[in-house]
Formats: sequence, structure tokens, C-alpha cells
Amino acid sequence: MTDSCTGSGAYRIVPSVPGSWPLLPDSSKGEKFTPTVGLAGTRASATPVTADVSLAADSPDPTPVYFHDLKVGSEAAMNGYTIRITSICDGEVLFDLVQQPG
Repeated sequence: MTDSCTGSGAYRIVPSVPGSWPLLPDSSKGEKFTPTVGLAGTRASATPVTADVSLAADSPDPTPVYFHDLKVGSEAAMNGYTIRITSICDGEVLFDLVQQPG
């Protein structure tokens, strides 16, 4: 276990499983605007430890947005949602939701 593998965070993502557990709360604009968070990969043995994360929503554009080389404390945002990476382990990332649309 590395310093980046803290085991803390309200949401969990793993490779090859679409979406986080639990899913992000629905946007006030409707579920089509709520991003799905995906994990493209981790580099748990690298220095620094990093992860590649995707965010995708059906609206306004269904194309996923990829965030590469995120470290613990890094943030990613889409459609008014902002997540902060709290733990990067081999094959698993945990994060917190720090902002969502009102």
C-alpha cells in the first residue's frame, strides 16, 4: 500500500465497470446531465501515483472527457459536478463529490 492508497472517499470506481458506486446524484436538469465516472487506469507503482479518469453524460455532448495523470487531491469537472480524487490504489480509485449543480 502506498501513501496514495488511503482507502478514504465516498465514491469508488474500478476499471471495466461503468459508473461509480454509488452513482452521482441526479442533476437538477435531469439524469441526462449527470456524469458517469469511469476509471481508465491507475499507475500505483509510479512516482507520483496517478490515475486516468473519464466523465461522460448524455447531454449536452455524449463524448467522454478524459482526465489524465490525476493525483490524490486533483479535481475533475463536468456539467457543474466536481470530483476530488482521495485515494489511488492498484485498480481502484476513490473520490469525493465536492460540487454539484444546484
